[in-house]
Amino acid sequence: MQDPIELYSYPKDWIMERKRRGEKRIEEKIYSGLYILTPEGWLRRGITTATAASAAMIAAMADEELDFVKVKTPVGIEIKVPTMKRKNSGIAMKFSGDHGFDATSSTIFVAIKKEIKNNINLININNKIFFGKNVSYVSDAAKKQLMENYKIACEKYDCEESIFLDAIFRGKSEKIEGLAILGTTGFVEPWCDELVKAKILIAKQYDKIAVTTGRESWKLAREIYKDYQPFVFGVHLKEIISSHDGEIVIVGKPGLLKKVFGFYDKDKILKEARNVSEVFIC
Repeated sequence: MQDPIELYSYPKDWIMERKRRGEKRIEEKIYSGLYILTPEGWLRRGITTATAASAAMIAAMADEELDFVKVKTPVGIEIKVPTMKRKNSGIAMKFSGDHGFDATSSTIFVAIKKEIKNNINLININNKIFFGKNVSYVSDAAKKQLMENYKIACEKYDCEESIFLDAIFRGKSEKIEGLAILGTTGFVEPWCDELVKAKILIAKQYDKIAVTTGRESWKLAREIYKDYQPFVFGVHLKEIISSHDGEIVIVGKPGLLKKVFGFYDKDKILKEARNVSEVFIC
């Protein structure tokens, strides 16, 4: 079975162990995108700020009260997100799954279906989706996801009114000065020691791997190094490099490479990581 987001295959013995324990929904959990299989069991992915914001928006546009809405993610998977509906408004909360630390965990998104008259100082998408003062930035990928879900909801609920979206910070996220709405997949990896160890074991199944700093680098690695299985390891590059005996290439952005190695010079990285055959900086 293959992870639907990072497209690696799980070890067969991990699958068999789950079956031996009597689990019935193994395939369903994997292909939902919300779960990552490990030798110990399962880790749960969270959702991005873009997915949570999309859920609040859809709830606001709905013509009925809903306990959850279906949100389409950039990887094509539909995910059910719990919501609340109050007249012309919708509410959804970002959850982080088993992520060790997520500064935006429990952020609440409130969407209101209303006419926007004065939009001069508001971030907006196609003059249809407007963002309040607590939102400081919306990435291109997030804009695309929000607009796609807006169009789906327009058709489903026969609604073409504007949407006003804002965030209410809770817990750790209260320290944030302006929220960035992001998300290249719609999901958040549950980074923790268990995930790093599991991904190292999964990577060892492959003779050639491309280790990347993030999702954009992962996409690029798939295009450039077609014979290599790409993996996102982020700041954990050194762990996989020191543990894998096969051929390794690194694809990453300068900022994260500098965070990991202390520099982003190709020659210096190759000198330090002697089992790496190539470094591509994007």
